[in-house]
Amino acid sequence: GPSHWGEQYNSCAGKHQSPININSLDVKKVNLPPLALVGFDVAPKETNLTNNGHTVVVTMDSEVTPTVSGGPLSGVYEYSQLHFHWGDNDTFGSEDMIDNHRFPMELHVVFFKQEYKSAKSALNYPDGLTVLAFFFEISPDDSPMYEEFIELLNNVTESHQSARFDTPPALQDLIADDLVHYYTYNGSLTTPPCSEVVTWIDFKEPILLSHAQVQAFRALQDEHNTPLTHNFRPVQPLGDRVVLYNTDELIKEVDLEKDLPPAVEEQDLDTNRIDASASESSASKTATKRPSSQENGATSIQTHRTLPMVMVVMAVLAVAAARRTAC
Repeated sequence: GPSHWGEQYNSCAGKHQSPININSLDVKKVNLPPLALVGFDVAPKETNLTNNGHTVVVTMDSEVTPTVSGGPLSGVYEYSQLHFHWGDNDTFGSEDMIDNHRFPMELHVVFFKQEYKSAKSALNYPDGLTVLAFFFEISPDDSPMYEEFIELLNNVTESHQSARFDTPPALQDLIADDLVHYYTYNGSLTTPPCSEVVTWIDFKEPILLSHAQVQAFRALQDEHNTPLTHNFRPVQPLGDRVVLYNTDELIKEVDLEKDLPPAVEEQDLDTNRIDASASESSASKTATKRPSSQENGATSIQTHRTLPMVMVVMAVLAVAAARRTAC
Protein backbone atom coordinates (compact mmCIF):
# COMPACT_ATOMS: atom_id res chain seq x y z
CA GLY A 1 0.00 0.00 0.00
CA PRO A 2 0.92 3.71 -0.08
CA SER A 3 2.68 3.53 3.31
CA HIS A 4 5.27 1.15 1.80
CA TRP A 5 5.81 2.89 -1.55
CA GLY A 6 8.94 4.61 -0.24
CA GLU A 7 10.61 1.21 0.22
CA GLN A 8 10.53 0.60 -3.54
CA TYR A 9 10.51 4.14 -4.89
CA ASN A 10 12.82 6.66 -3.23
CA SER A 11 10.82 9.63 -4.51
CA CYS A 12 7.73 8.43 -2.64
CA ALA A 13 9.56 9.30 0.60
CA GLY A 14 10.54 12.76 -0.68
CA LYS A 15 9.87 16.11 0.99
CA HIS A 16 7.67 17.59 -1.76
CA GLN A 17 5.03 14.92 -2.14
CA SER A 18 1.36 15.10 -3.08
CA PRO A 19 -1.44 15.23 -2.13
CA ILE A 20 -1.51 17.79 0.68
CA ASN A 21 -4.02 19.42 3.00
CA ILE A 22 -4.30 23.08 1.96
CA ASN A 23 -5.00 25.52 4.79
CA SER A 24 -6.79 28.43 3.11
CA LEU A 25 -5.71 30.75 5.94
CA ASP A 26 -2.04 29.91 5.39
CA VAL A 27 -1.61 30.66 1.69
CA LYS A 28 0.04 33.54 -0.13
CA LYS A 29 -2.43 35.51 -2.24
CA VAL A 30 -1.10 36.45 -5.68
CA ASN A 31 -2.21 37.95 -8.99
CA LEU A 32 -0.66 35.63 -11.57
CA PRO A 33 -0.99 36.14 -15.34
CA PRO A 34 -4.21 34.59 -16.71
CA LEU A 35 -4.08 30.95 -17.73
CA ALA A 36 -3.99 30.68 -21.52
CA LEU A 37 -6.00 27.63 -22.61
CA VAL A 38 -5.81 26.65 -26.26
CA GLY A 39 -7.95 23.95 -27.86
CA PHE A 40 -10.13 23.41 -24.79
CA ASP A 41 -13.20 24.37 -26.83
CA VAL A 42 -12.44 21.99 -29.73
CA ALA A 43 -14.26 18.63 -29.82
CA PRO A 44 -11.73 15.83 -30.48
CA LYS A 45 -12.03 13.52 -33.48
CA GLU A 46 -12.01 10.57 -31.11
CA THR A 47 -12.17 10.15 -27.33
CA ASN A 48 -11.66 6.87 -25.51
CA LEU A 49 -12.46 5.96 -21.92
CA THR A 50 -10.54 3.10 -20.26
CA ASN A 51 -10.81 1.32 -16.92
CA ASN A 52 -7.14 0.52 -16.24
CA GLY A 53 -7.86 -1.26 -12.95
CA HIS A 54 -6.85 1.78 -10.88
CA THR A 55 -8.97 4.60 -12.30
CA VAL A 56 -10.82 5.76 -15.41
CA VAL A 57 -8.50 7.33 -18.00
CA VAL A 58 -9.66 9.52 -20.90
CA THR A 59 -7.44 9.94 -23.96
CA MET A 60 -8.22 12.19 -26.92
CA ASP A 61 -7.22 12.29 -30.57
CA SER A 62 -7.73 15.86 -31.69
CA GLU A 63 -6.67 18.05 -34.60
CA VAL A 64 -5.93 20.73 -32.01
CA THR A 65 -4.20 19.25 -28.98
CA PRO A 66 -5.21 21.25 -25.88
CA THR A 67 -2.41 23.26 -24.27
CA VAL A 68 -2.12 25.42 -21.18
CA SER A 69 0.34 28.19 -20.32
CA GLY A 70 0.42 31.31 -18.16
CA GLY A 71 -0.49 31.40 -14.49
CA PRO A 72 2.34 29.81 -12.46
CA LEU A 73 3.69 27.99 -15.52
CA SER A 74 6.85 28.75 -17.46
CA GLY A 75 6.34 27.49 -21.00
CA VAL A 76 3.57 25.64 -22.82
CA TYR A 77 2.14 22.34 -21.54
CA GLU A 78 0.39 19.80 -23.78
CA TYR A 79 -2.55 17.55 -22.89
CA SER A 80 -1.68 13.95 -22.03
CA GLN A 81 -4.75 12.41 -20.34
CA LEU A 82 -7.32 12.90 -17.61
CA HIS A 83 -8.42 10.57 -14.84
CA PHE A 84 -10.41 10.51 -11.60
CA HIS A 85 -10.07 9.66 -7.92
CA TRP A 86 -13.03 8.76 -5.70
CA GLY A 87 -14.07 7.06 -2.46
CA ASP A 88 -16.79 4.58 -1.54
CA ASN A 89 -19.15 7.28 -0.22
CA ASP A 90 -19.77 11.01 -0.60
CA THR A 91 -17.64 12.07 2.39
CA PHE A 92 -14.24 11.43 0.82
CA GLY A 93 -12.54 10.58 -2.46
CA SER A 94 -10.43 13.57 -3.44
CA GLU A 95 -6.66 13.56 -3.04
CA ASP A 96 -5.85 17.13 -2.02
CA MET A 97 -7.87 18.43 0.92
CA ILE A 98 -8.99 22.01 1.57
CA ASP A 99 -9.15 22.97 5.25
CA ASN A 100 -9.27 19.28 6.27
CA HIS A 101 -12.21 18.68 3.93
CA ARG A 102 -12.19 15.87 1.38
CA PHE A 103 -14.49 16.04 -1.62
CA PRO A 104 -16.28 12.94 -2.97
CA MET A 105 -14.25 12.93 -6.19
CA GLU A 106 -11.41 14.72 -7.99
CA LEU A 107 -10.54 15.15 -11.66
CA HIS A 108 -6.90 15.38 -12.78
CA VAL A 109 -6.16 16.78 -16.24
CA VAL A 110 -2.50 15.97 -16.91
CA PHE A 111 -0.22 18.00 -19.18
CA PHE A 112 3.49 17.68 -20.02
CA LYS A 113 5.85 20.49 -20.97
CA GLN A 114 5.99 20.59 -24.77
CA GLU A 115 9.76 20.98 -24.99
CA TYR A 116 10.17 17.57 -23.30
CA LYS A 117 8.22 15.86 -26.14
CA SER A 118 6.30 13.32 -24.02
CA ALA A 119 4.85 12.75 -20.56
CA LYS A 120 7.36 9.94 -19.97
CA SER A 121 10.45 12.04 -20.72
CA ALA A 122 8.96 14.96 -18.76
CA LEU A 123 9.31 12.87 -15.58
CA ASN A 124 13.04 13.63 -15.71
CA TYR A 125 12.57 17.38 -15.22
CA PRO A 126 11.40 19.31 -12.12
CA ASP A 127 8.95 21.35 -14.26
CA GLY A 128 7.93 18.40 -16.41
CA LEU A 129 4.21 18.16 -15.66
CA THR A 130 1.27 20.25 -14.59
CA VAL A 131 -2.06 18.91 -13.36
CA LEU A 132 -5.27 20.92 -13.49
CA ALA A 133 -7.26 19.52 -10.57
CA PHE A 134 -11.01 19.94 -10.10
CA PHE A 135 -13.02 18.86 -7.06
CA PHE A 136 -16.55 17.46 -7.27
CA GLU A 137 -19.49 18.24 -5.03
CA ILE A 138 -22.84 16.45 -4.87
CA SER A 139 -25.79 18.19 -6.51
CA PRO A 140 -29.49 17.21 -6.38
CA ASP A 141 -29.53 17.24 -10.19
CA ASP A 142 -27.64 15.25 -12.80
CA SER A 143 -24.98 17.10 -14.77
CA PRO A 144 -26.00 17.12 -18.46
CA MET A 145 -22.36 17.60 -19.47
CA TYR A 146 -21.45 14.24 -17.92
CA GLU A 147 -24.46 12.24 -19.17
CA GLU A 148 -22.69 10.36 -21.99
CA PHE A 149 -19.61 9.94 -19.80
CA ILE A 150 -21.65 8.24 -17.07
CA GLU A 151 -23.42 6.03 -19.62
CA LEU A 152 -20.07 4.85 -21.00
CA LEU A 153 -18.97 3.74 -17.54
CA ASN A 154 -21.44 0.87 -17.90
CA ASN A 155 -19.25 -0.43 -20.74
CA VAL A 156 -16.02 -0.41 -18.74
CA THR A 157 -17.08 -1.96 -15.44
CA GLU A 158 -14.30 -4.55 -15.68
CA SER A 159 -10.59 -3.81 -15.60
CA HIS A 160 -8.92 -3.07 -18.97
CA GLN A 161 -12.19 -2.48 -20.80
CA SER A 162 -12.43 0.54 -23.10
CA ALA A 163 -15.27 2.45 -24.74
CA ARG A 164 -15.48 5.23 -27.33
CA PHE A 165 -17.59 8.37 -27.14
CA ASP A 166 -20.21 8.75 -29.87
CA THR A 167 -20.04 12.51 -29.42
CA PRO A 168 -16.61 13.39 -28.01
CA PRO A 169 -16.84 16.28 -25.55
CA ALA A 170 -14.56 19.30 -25.71
CA LEU A 171 -12.25 19.44 -22.72
CA GLN A 172 -13.94 22.62 -21.48
CA ASP A 173 -17.22 20.68 -21.13
CA LEU A 174 -15.72 18.46 -18.43
CA ILE A 175 -14.23 21.16 -16.19
CA ALA A 176 -15.46 24.06 -14.04
CA ASP A 177 -16.22 27.57 -15.33
CA ASP A 178 -14.11 29.65 -12.94
CA LEU A 179 -10.48 29.29 -14.00
CA VAL A 180 -9.27 32.38 -12.14
CA HIS A 181 -9.43 31.30 -8.49
CA TYR A 182 -7.07 28.44 -7.70
CA TYR A 183 -4.41 27.13 -5.33
CA THR A 184 -1.03 26.17 -6.78
CA TYR A 185 2.03 24.46 -5.35
CA ASN A 186 4.95 22.25 -6.38
CA GLY A 187 4.39 18.58 -5.72
CA SER A 188 4.54 15.07 -7.11
CA LEU A 189 2.70 12.29 -8.85
CA THR A 190 0.31 10.69 -6.36
CA THR A 191 1.20 7.16 -7.47
CA PRO A 192 4.61 5.49 -7.92
CA PRO A 193 7.18 6.56 -8.95
CA CYS A 194 5.92 9.69 -7.08
CA SER A 195 8.21 11.91 -9.18
CA GLU A 196 8.43 15.45 -7.76
CA VAL A 197 7.88 17.11 -11.13
CA VAL A 198 4.31 18.45 -10.91
CA THR A 199 2.99 22.00 -10.71
CA TRP A 200 -0.42 21.46 -9.13
CA ILE A 201 -3.25 23.87 -9.95
CA ASP A 202 -6.31 23.16 -7.76
CA PHE A 203 -9.36 25.15 -8.82
CA LYS A 204 -11.61 26.48 -6.10
CA GLU A 205 -14.95 26.10 -7.93
CA PRO A 206 -16.19 22.48 -7.79
CA ILE A 207 -17.86 20.50 -10.56
CA LEU A 208 -21.39 19.39 -9.65
CA LEU A 209 -22.57 15.80 -10.17
CA SER A 210 -25.53 13.99 -8.66
CA HIS A 211 -25.05 11.20 -6.12
CA ALA A 212 -26.20 8.68 -8.75
CA GLN A 213 -23.60 9.93 -11.24
CA VAL A 214 -20.75 9.61 -8.74
CA GLN A 215 -22.11 6.22 -7.71
CA ALA A 216 -21.54 5.02 -11.29
CA PHE A 217 -17.78 5.33 -10.71
CA ARG A 218 -18.08 3.19 -7.58
CA ALA A 219 -19.67 0.39 -9.61
CA LEU A 220 -16.40 -0.18 -11.49
CA GLN A 221 -14.13 -3.11 -10.66
CA ASP A 222 -10.36 -3.26 -10.27
CA GLU A 223 -8.02 -5.89 -11.69
CA HIS A 224 -8.95 -8.25 -8.84
CA ASN A 225 -12.66 -7.97 -9.69
CA THR A 226 -13.35 -6.12 -6.46
CA PRO A 227 -14.98 -2.67 -6.24
CA LEU A 228 -12.70 0.08 -7.54
CA THR A 229 -12.95 2.65 -4.76
CA HIS A 230 -10.66 4.52 -2.40
CA ASN A 231 -8.14 5.09 -5.20
CA PHE A 232 -6.55 8.13 -3.56
CA ARG A 233 -3.31 8.59 -1.64
CA PRO A 234 -3.24 9.86 1.97
CA VAL A 235 -2.11 13.48 2.38
CA GLN A 236 1.62 14.13 2.72
CA PRO A 237 3.50 16.73 4.82
CA LEU A 238 3.63 20.23 3.33
CA GLY A 239 7.17 20.73 4.61
CA ASP A 240 8.83 23.98 3.55
CA ARG A 241 6.50 24.59 0.62
CA VAL A 242 4.34 27.68 0.19
CA VAL A 243 0.89 27.33 -1.38
CA LEU A 244 -0.17 30.26 -3.58
CA TYR A 245 -3.77 31.33 -4.03
CA ASN A 246 -4.53 33.16 -7.26
CA THR A 247 -7.24 35.80 -7.07
CA ASP A 248 -8.49 38.76 -9.09
CA GLU A 249 -8.79 40.86 -5.93
CA LEU A 250 -6.59 43.93 -5.51
CA ILE A 251 -3.35 43.09 -3.71
CA LYS A 252 -1.08 45.73 -2.20
CA GLU A 253 2.42 44.23 -2.45
CA VAL A 254 4.35 47.07 -0.77
CA ASP A 255 3.18 49.82 1.56
CA LEU A 256 5.46 52.69 0.58
CA GLU A 257 4.03 54.95 3.28
CA LYS A 258 5.92 52.97 5.91
CA ASP A 259 9.26 53.80 4.29
CA LEU A 260 8.76 57.49 3.45
CA PRO A 261 9.49 60.54 5.66
CA PRO A 262 6.54 62.32 7.36
CA ALA A 263 6.52 65.19 4.85
CA VAL A 264 5.95 62.78 1.99
CA GLU A 265 3.38 60.70 3.87
CA GLU A 266 1.14 63.77 4.01
CA GLN A 267 0.93 63.86 0.21
CA ASP A 268 -1.71 62.03 -1.81
CA LEU A 269 0.21 58.84 -2.57
CA ASP A 270 -0.95 56.20 -5.02
CA THR A 271 1.13 53.46 -3.46
CA ASN A 272 2.40 50.30 -5.10
CA ARG A 273 -0.93 48.74 -6.12
CA ILE A 274 -1.96 46.38 -8.86
CA ASP A 275 -4.10 48.21 -11.40
CA ALA A 276 -7.57 46.82 -10.72
CA SER A 277 -9.03 47.53 -14.12
CA ALA A 278 -6.19 45.78 -15.95
CA SER A 279 -6.20 42.80 -13.60
CA GLU A 280 -9.97 42.25 -13.52
CA SER A 281 -10.40 42.85 -17.25
CA SER A 282 -7.64 40.40 -18.17
CA ALA A 283 -8.93 37.77 -15.77
CA SER A 284 -12.53 37.97 -16.95
CA LYS A 285 -11.66 37.89 -20.65
CA THR A 286 -8.96 35.25 -20.66
CA ALA A 287 -9.30 32.69 -17.88
CA THR A 288 -12.82 31.69 -18.88
CA LYS A 289 -14.34 28.99 -21.04
CA ARG A 290 -13.36 30.77 -24.24
CA PRO A 291 -9.75 29.61 -24.29
CA SER A 292 -9.12 30.22 -27.98
CA SER A 293 -9.30 33.96 -27.46
CA GLN A 294 -7.03 34.08 -24.45
CA GLU A 295 -3.87 36.11 -24.17
CA ASN A 296 -1.40 36.39 -21.35
CA GLY A 297 -2.16 39.59 -19.48
CA ALA A 298 0.49 41.69 -17.87
CA THR A 299 0.08 43.23 -14.46
CA SER A 300 0.22 46.98 -14.53
CA ILE A 301 1.90 48.46 -11.51
CA GLN A 302 1.94 52.20 -10.97
CA THR A 303 3.95 54.03 -8.35
CA HIS A 304 3.77 57.79 -7.77
CA ARG A 305 5.73 59.88 -5.30
CA THR A 306 5.10 63.63 -4.96
CA LEU A 307 7.79 65.63 -3.17
CA PRO A 308 6.80 68.85 -1.40
CA MET A 309 7.69 71.94 -3.42
CA VAL A 310 9.76 73.34 -0.58
CA MET A 311 12.12 70.36 -0.75
CA VAL A 312 12.62 70.89 -4.48
CA VAL A 313 13.41 74.60 -3.98
CA MET A 314 15.88 73.80 -1.21
CA ALA A 315 17.64 71.29 -3.45
CA VAL A 316 18.00 73.87 -6.26
CA LEU A 317 19.39 76.50 -3.86
CA ALA A 318 21.89 74.01 -2.47
CA VAL A 319 23.21 73.18 -5.95
CA ALA A 320 23.54 76.90 -6.80
CA ALA A 321 25.42 77.59 -3.57
CA ALA A 322 27.80 74.72 -4.27
CA ARG A 323 28.60 76.08 -7.71
CA ARG A 324 29.36 79.57 -6.31
CA THR A 325 31.70 78.08 -3.75
CA ALA A 326 33.50 76.11 -6.46
CA CYS A 327 34.06 79.26 -8.49
